[in-house]
Amino acid sequence: MTAQPPTSNPARPLLPTPVALLWFAAVLSWATGRLAGQFGAFALPDPWAGPGGVSTSTPDPVLLAELQRLSALQTLPTTLAVVLGAVGLAVLWMRREPDPLSRVAAVSASIIAVAGALSAVAVLALVAAGPDRPIGLVDVPVGTTAALATAAAGASTAVLIRPYVDVMAAHIWAGIGGAGLALPLMVAGVSPAIVMAGAALLATLDRVHGLRVERDLAFRHALEAERIAAEGDSGRGIGVSGLPGRPPTPRAPRPHLPWSSDQRRASIWLGVVAIVVVSLAWTVGSTLGSLGLVVVLGAVAPGFAVAALGMLPLLWQIAVLLRVASSERYGLTVASGMLAAASIAMLTVDVPEVYLAAVGVQSLAVGLAVALLARRAPSAATTPTPGTATTPVTPLGRVMLGTTAALAWLLMIVPTGALPLAFIAVATTLFALRRKARA
Repeated sequence: MTAQPPTSNPARPLLPTPVALLWFAAVLSWATGRLAGQFGAFALPDPWAGPGGVSTSTPDPVLLAELQRLSALQTLPTTLAVVLGAVGLAVLWMRREPDPLSRVAAVSASIIAVAGALSAVAVLALVAAGPDRPIGLVDVPVGTTAALATAAAGASTAVLIRPYVDVMAAHIWAGIGGAGLALPLMVAGVSPAIVMAGAALLATLDRVHGLRVERDLAFRHALEAERIAAEGDSGRGIGVSGLPGRPPTPRAPRPHLPWSSDQRRASIWLGVVAIVVVSLAWTVGSTLGSLGLVVVLGAVAPGFAVAALGMLPLLWQIAVLLRVASSERYGLTVASGMLAAASIAMLTVDVPEVYLAAVGVQSLAVGLAVALLARRAPSAATTPTPGTATTPVTPLGRVMLGTTAALAWLLMIVPTGALPLAFIAVATTLFALRRKARA
């Protein structure tokens, strides 16, 4: 009896569509709250301010009630973002087609999630009600948000580490990721939405591992089918491997496209230029600030305008690494022109309205560039292996990625004076240094 080689599995995206939609809605909710706060929509009153601005020992009950109401409204977008992120995590873990969780792993992750949530509630109660430990208003929504974020961080760590260690070690790492890192960070002032984003990143890495396992199993199945077709069915199945004295376990070959020396050099130099531009802008701004000529660089339009120019080489470096610089050169040129024009406007016109408009143009350019890179990157950077299939990013996915990138520019790059661009450029340049030229 001769077996036929297996057919390719249906194309499966990195994230299921419901999970991507839930996480995108979480990003929109968090961004809405941040933008509302930046535009002064939640001006919190001071209930301890008496007549003439003199502090009093007893708060004004009317102002205190108003403060509690506005605080609840202020934390509502973050709470909704954390809830949506947690629901997305649950949906992702329920749809682990390549590498489903066993009953023991699922129960373990659930237990560590509940334990992390209880520890978060206990610590918040101690910090809020303990002696001389005021951290502000800690009401039910705030406590629920922190508990959900802690639980998600612990469960994500347990699921991610599960294939590599035993159950007890997984619980230890889950405690480190949840109550050991996530909760202290939130107590120190880190937004629970950022912690939930970290948990989502861990879950995405686990998804990548699951898809890798699927490719390896399909590859081994294809090898066994070829052996049966050549030698006949001996009835022994797939041989044991990977043990001492046995051959290593076969793994699916990683897709490799041609990578020339010119592409490698271009990607490295573009990253170096991006690092130098951002670092130089910060150095000059810090020097001028120490001399009293300007204030902190991140609060000055000219300093940010110069640092934001580092996005130009960084954008082209990423395009070269994804091998789409030639196919998307026209769109990337338009996005680069928008970024450069916005920076020039900031440098030449000292008007707040022009600065805000320029920041909007920059965010639009970044979103457009990310959407263009996502349109061709999956199909250009991957090749199907035996027994697997790849799928490009859908139009809806490109819209979500572009919108997320634009919001990240507004809420993370602009407030920090574009300094994160230097760290991103360092990471991409290190990745480019690791790539070996191959024909």
